[in-house]
Amino acid sequence: MKFFLFIALAVIWPARSPFAQDLQPAKPHRLSVGDTVPDISFFLWPESKPTQLSDFSGQLVILDFWATWCNSCIRMFPKADSLQKQFSGQVQFLLVNSCRPTQDSTPQLQKFFRRWQDTKGQPFPLATATNDTTAFKLFPHIYIPHYVWISADRRVLGITSAEAVTTSNIQKALNGHILQEPIKGDRYDKDY
Repeated sequence: MKFFLFIALAVIWPARSPFAQDLQPAKPHRLSVGDTVPDISFFLWPESKPTQLSDFSGQLVILDFWATWCNSCIRMFPKADSLQKQFSGQVQFLLVNSCRPTQDSTPQLQKFFRRWQDTKGQPFPLATATNDTTAFKLFPHIYIPHYVWISADRRVLGITSAEAVTTSNIQKALNGHILQEPIKGDRYDKDY
């Protein structure tokens, strides 16, 4: 009996160690231009519909980090909507509100979207992910708006400010070119 116990331990013990590391979820790390983006999960407003980056496969995805109090972010929404319509089926703007760093709450978001509908007479036109933590950790920033350009094969093509969101740059990105725009490099040392 001791012999069988010894053999069982000799077989199981070495195999236990390497597999234990695989059970630990990988922590997201900061990505930069050229890196491959993992299949990030989001919850879309207002119904908290689960969505993944892969749901937009075949499209250029532009993550637009924003907050309800950011006027320059809000002023870009009509332009983003117009560009998304211009490049219909090829480009998806995905607004990302990382509530913790922006300090937006669910009631603030509800108020923002209600006010948009009341003043514009139509529902908010752009896909919006709320309560995000993963995308913010992959693309940390201080200043918003903050844009991350992700190719159809999920490579980071650019990390830019609003000035780079142009028809010309979208066309370059659709052709798979890394943007020649300056990389928006906020210094970010805080660990949320």
